[in-house]
Amino acid sequence: MGFRVEIRGAAALAALAVAVSACADSVAPRSGLLPATPSLTITNELYDLLSGPFPEGMHGGEVRLCKAVSSGDPGATFNFTVTTNGAGTLPDATPTLVVPAGDTACVIVYTSLIGNGGGAEQVVITEDPDQTDWDLVDIDTRRLLGQGMFNAGLYTAPRLDDAEDFANRKATVYANNDMARIVTFLNDFTPPTGCTYTKGWYQNKNGAPTVIAVDGRTKSEAQTIFASTPGKPNGVTWGSDNLLHNLYQQLLAALQNLGGDANEDNGPAAVDAAIDAAQDGTGGTGLNITTTLTHDQMAALVTVLTAFNEGTYAGWPHCRTD
Repeated sequence: MGFRVEIRGAAALAALAVAVSACADSVAPRSGLLPATPSLTITNELYDLLSGPFPEGMHGGEVRLCKAVSSGDPGATFNFTVTTNGAGTLPDATPTLVVPAGDTACVIVYTSLIGNGGGAEQVVITEDPDQTDWDLVDIDTRRLLGQGMFNAGLYTAPRLDDAEDFANRKATVYANNDMARIVTFLNDFTPPTGCTYTKGWYQNKNGAPTVIAVDGRTKSEAQTIFASTPGKPNGVTWGSDNLLHNLYQQLLAALQNLGGDANEDNGPAAVDAAIDAAQDGTGGTGLNITTTLTHDQMAALVTVLTAFNEGTYAGWPHCRTD
């Protein structure tokens, strides 16, 4: 775990003011700062409080939680849990941060109302472990302290007993209104990888035996739907719009390519959304296919699902068949 002390006075605060965001609850993006290995860093930053408040819009007693994603990664939503033994202000015990692509989002999760003479209140921030496709790569805790109080040894235990538990995605910090904390969790996107087959593969003699039951259709029913054509429906019915027939075949193929689990979003986001929309908009049982979708809505879904099944999405190339 790294540790350093930085002393910053009025001049340093003025320089910092140039870099801060207009939003009091935001900090500059940490794009491109992805370490090769987990880097747990607790930093003491000392400020001359007679020259003004803490930097970046922070005030004494505040604990700010930040969530960053590395440069080039997509945006995502992350959930946390915050607990405390204090009597200060806890706006939300389960905050959610929506992080733009390659950027950072922040929120004040606790404000202590006691002075340094009253001790320190413990605040524990835990990242939700169910962060599908996102690896935690860094926890960075910044302790914002008064230079005079620090040099006088007034920050006695447990005031500086902050700790980071990487294995459990947790940071423990201490707060009173004579200091502040900024805790940043940095995540790296690790997209799932796989390969896809077209609906034609599931129609032919090699792919047909691999078909599994999906979307309420048995294996046999799914195989029959794949094999059907407008000229040879083989008992499959879908009304007067042949686009519905194509949509449902593409939906079945996408589900096959993702292992058949419609309740687990484990493909590209656009494909998962298209699957959800297609399933919500189609119905029927056995070999009968119905829909509440318009022709244009079906066309849009066919475009996405066909592109996925044909291997055009990054991380999901077309499967080799040789």
